[in-house]
Amino acid sequence: MRRIKTLFLVSLFLLGGILIFSSSPVLSGGISIWPGKLTITMPEQYPEEEIRYKIEVNNLNSYDINVSAEIENPILHHLKKDYTFIPDLSWVSTTPEMLHIPAHGSQFLEVIITIPDEEKPLHYDERWEVWAVISDVKDQLPPGTAILIELAVKLFINTPPEKVKQQIPQTLYLILLFIIVGLIAAATFVFYAKKRERITHKKRPVILYFKKKKGGSSRNNRP
Repeated sequence: MRRIKTLFLVSLFLLGGILIFSSSPVLSGGISIWPGKLTITMPEQYPEEEIRYKIEVNNLNSYDINVSAEIENPILHHLKKDYTFIPDLSWVSTTPEMLHIPAHGSQFLEVIITIPDEEKPLHYDERWEVWAVISDVKDQLPPGTAILIELAVKLFINTPPEKVKQQIPQTLYLILLFIIVGLIAAATFVFYAKKRERITHKKRPVILYFKKKKGGSSRNNRP
């Protein structure tokens, strides 16, 4: 008898919970993003143009939603090891800042990284972490919805390892090549000229000149 009463009370409790939860609207799925992490590496030098990456945002709900995108610093204890905050959040932006996504649809936004030219020489061999936070616009959700979905795309930015030396123009390479070839040709010409001179000197006939001594005796003048 006690077991029957216990089961009856448990059933009433579960039924009451179901009725309570069914009276509040529930998100059917929320949103999803891809990719959830981006690593931007600059192994040689800073790119001349701005860096752009696409992020896909999917609406898993059965109704249309608006989502916003904001650039934020990560929470300190969530910061990845050996990474620091980006010196200026304005170097990273998203376009558009607001997306309208139909039910069970998807849209794309772009993350744009632009480091000012005057700042590039000051930030070599650095690692930054910054988040692109994508969330539902609360005012656009169905009335009574209390759940606000926020997802973050983690951006890991690795700057060039060292200051890049200015590249030697191609014309300078050509000039250096002509100079080297000219020096080799001049040295070869001098070498063969000297060698020819030595050979010519050896073949030249030797002419001996004998002078008669004054007052000297001669066989024909003997008394």
